[in-house]
Amino acid sequence: NLLEGSVRKQGDRVRIVAELINAADGRELWSETYDRELKDVFAVQSEIAVAVTEQLKIKLLGAPAKSDAAPSNDNLAAYNALQQGTFYFRLSTEEGTRKATEFYGEATRLDPRYALAYANLSGAWRLLGAGWLGGAEAKEAFAKARNAAQTALSLAPDLSAAHEALGFVLLTPDLDFAGAEAELRKAEKLAPADAGPKTALSILLAAQGRLAESENMARQALALDPLGVTRYSYLARILIGGGRYDEAEAALRKAVALQPAASRVHVHLAAIDVLRGNATGALQNAQLEPPGSWRDYALALARQTQGDRAAADAALQKLINEDSVNGPFQIAAVYGLRNEPDKMFEWLDRAYTERDSGLTQLLVTPFILTYKNDPRFAAFCQKLKLPVPTTVFPTP
Repeated sequence: NLLEGSVRKQGDRVRIVAELINAADGRELWSETYDRELKDVFAVQSEIAVAVTEQLKIKLLGAPAKSDAAPSNDNLAAYNALQQGTFYFRLSTEEGTRKATEFYGEATRLDPRYALAYANLSGAWRLLGAGWLGGAEAKEAFAKARNAAQTALSLAPDLSAAHEALGFVLLTPDLDFAGAEAELRKAEKLAPADAGPKTALSILLAAQGRLAESENMARQALALDPLGVTRYSYLARILIGGGRYDEAEAALRKAVALQPAASRVHVHLAAIDVLRGNATGALQNAQLEPPGSWRDYALALARQTQGDRAAADAALQKLINEDSVNGPFQIAAVYGLRNEPDKMFEWLDRAYTERDSGLTQLLVTPFILTYKNDPRFAAFCQKLKLPVPTTVFPTP
């Protein structure tokens, strides 16, 4: 089921139309219109939650009377800033994520006790550090993410989003898989109907090579949030790791349909084409990835399949020149594709030194898993405290 709605504001009054829709066939299960003064918007949230609960006949365990999204001081400007931050965060682009940090930060300034704003701020800074930054910039972003997560927990120890935020920081950059799982399990227990903790657990489980569990969590998250662009991308990474390229492509096509400009989607489509031996498709998808490090990586992969060694070497050198700080794992993957394992392991060691977030994809990256029988791979997994995979993966 999906909860949809619209909001119209006129002066100091607001009209909210809420509809509960059956996602399978589009049937309307329930709808209601609320005409209220703007200052009562948080009370309306609770009214809608109660009404939807009654319709679905769900017993909400420990549900708070006040929404977690509401500021501690009912500051409407803080709430608006939070919502704007979430809008930009869900664009799944570097620029959108940067703007999300600004709006979430504004929400915390307007309400210094706004726990959810701190949790979301943590998530935005962590994603920025993991997805686009490197070196000193990434370290600074991760430090801000950690501080915001700890602040959120100090303000609201039972807030699921706060445990999720800390769990993500423990995963990257800390690579503390056990600590991350403990926090993320708490987050899921506190909010079993929230897609966020399930997605986070899916990423963690994939990092540990627990692909069946990871896929299950990813699909549960998508059932709860079928409009979450990055959730399709995360599912696709798991499916690629299992050699299920058709299913992975289908998931990525849904992400593209939802947000054509999203980052970190076409790069995976390019990787699938490389794995299929589709040189033309690989290059086309690589060129559709938004400009930046992920496009550099996609092009470096695609160029290795074009039969032009000079162009392949040039694309790899560009990736090294421009992204060695924030993409050592991706450089290692390209060397794996080029059948240069010595260079691949050299860059994997560098990725470990830098605590590159790409290491969470080690056990789902076929270009690297080709060398899983190399003794150096087993040693590297042991250093990360990860199991050595036994599944036979398709050879790129």
